[in-house]
Amino acid sequence: MFSFLNPWFIIGAICAVLGVYFYGHHAGYQERVDEDQAEIIRLNDQARAKEADLNGRLAKATTQLRQAKDAIQSKQTLLNSRIDAGELRLPSSCPVQASTDATAAGGNSTHESDAERQAIKDIVAIAAEGDAAITQLNACISTYNQVRETVNVKP
Repeated sequence: MFSFLNPWFIIGAICAVLGVYFYGHHAGYQERVDEDQAEIIRLNDQARAKEADLNGRLAKATTQLRQAKDAIQSKQTLLNSRIDAGELRLPSSCPVQASTDATAAGGNSTHESDAERQAIKDIVAIAAEGDAAITQLNACISTYNQVRETVNVKP
């Protein structure tokens, strides 16, 4: 007759229970791995979207910076051409007016004019360099703020 106290039946029942337990454990573990992979894929997609957004913003900021630097360079070129044409001069630093019957001082006026033009060109170059540095600093600050806002967005 069939008895529940048979050692083979007890070992078989224990093996069946352990088999069911380990199969359930394995299936649950595999389900968790699949969920983790799906979450990783979702987070990677979000990161790629943020990266694409940041790259677009960076390209836009770079283009604006290049345009601003080109505008500064063209302004400097225009000012240099006006200096060469004699349209821009340094103001006279002497407030005393010479009389109309005074004779011209001896000396090379061309050399003084060239020195004055070079001084004005140097001043314009320094101003243009400062404008370019300020423009680049403002672009850097703006880009930093845009990146900070994009990265620190809470989901």
